[in-house]
Amino acid sequence: MGKEIREATVEINPEDPVDFVFLQQLGFNRVSLAAISFKEEFLRALGRGHLPSQVEKRIEEAKQAGFSNINLDLIFGIEGQTLKKLKEDLRKAVSLAPSHISLYLLEVPRYFSMNPPKDEVLEKMYFLAVGFLESHGLFQYEVSNFSKKGMESLHNLKYWRFEDWIGLGPSAASHLGSKRWENKRSLRSYIGRLERGEGLERKVYFLSPEEELKERVMMGLRLVEGIRLCGSSLEEDILLKARQYPEFFEVQGCRLKIRRKYFFVMNSVLSLII
Repeated sequence: MGKEIREATVEINPEDPVDFVFLQQLGFNRVSLAAISFKEEFLRALGRGHLPSQVEKRIEEAKQAGFSNINLDLIFGIEGQTLKKLKEDLRKAVSLAPSHISLYLLEVPRYFSMNPPKDEVLEKMYFLAVGFLESHGLFQYEVSNFSKKGMESLHNLKYWRFEDWIGLGPSAASHLGSKRWENKRSLRSYIGRLERGEGLERKVYFLSPEEELKERVMMGLRLVEGIRLCGSSLEEDILLKARQYPEFFEVQGCRLKIRRKYFFVMNSVLSLII
């Protein structure tokens, strides 16, 4: 008998009609909706194709079908967004009673003619959201992720804890120990090779011990729980460096964490030790 699937997530665009009963029959037990915002002005600015009401409708349909593990993706840092408007989005999101919320900072490509809020406003937005969500029973366990107790995303935890994973399909990446590989992007080539019984085209490379540790630390320190570093001289070097910056890092034995008040400037803090 095979192992029980603990988590199988299906990602939904709110504008798409979905047969949630059928998805449950297929074995999915978690739904993730790209809500983005509950304000039409921001949805239009980002080129999204749905209305706020469609997010509510999809969630109601999912719950009626028996889904209890539901994530909403939200974005902050949109041009014209204020602290007040963000809080209104957050209030609407928690009123829908999801078990999980992912809150991402908008990344604006240089060629976009969009002016996001200034950095100091973005930082205030971030910590407003952290406080608001935790006060409503969604606790931060990663830089951008909040959940009810016991409802953390198992899929994403594998990345942050630097565990192994297999990716299927064009462009999918996989990780096994120090080995990495990425499938070629062409869907036509991918299907054609499978039909002909040929091996897939992949880019394969191996991480050096230094590269592997750097990635593991960068991913692990995104978690509120931090990362455990014990054993190798490379790991000891990182712990030694972190102890030199007690304002930014918390070191308890082999456990290393970034203090949460510095999560918003994590990249700058990480540069102190790696």
